[in-house]
Amino acid sequence: MLDRFSVYGRMTARPGEREVLIERFRDVLRLGIPGLEWCSVNAALDDPDTIWVVQIWTDKAAHDTGTRSDAVVAATGRVMSRLAGPPEGSYGQVEYLHGVSAA
Repeated sequence: MLDRFSVYGRMTARPGEREVLIERFRDVLRLGIPGLEWCSVNAALDDPDTIWVVQIWTDKAAHDTGTRSDAVVAATGRVMSRLAGPPEGSYGQVEYLHGVSAA
């Protein structure tokens, strides 16, 4: 088992604003948040306003610290302002990550 912490979720942009939502999410990622090892932002094929996001963090403490910094809170607010409703998702413990040793 790996100690990594995961976040995965669905966000729906206001109609026609998915590309702006993706760019605002990229702004968050450009901050270089310590502990965030990997993030995938995916455009849904079946909904022109939806994205799916998967994040891998070194651990939950890194996630909690990184997402509470002033810069990240401000940038995340710009993401949330583009949403048609609240994000949906969950947290998890990474059990397997292809290409990464559990040692």
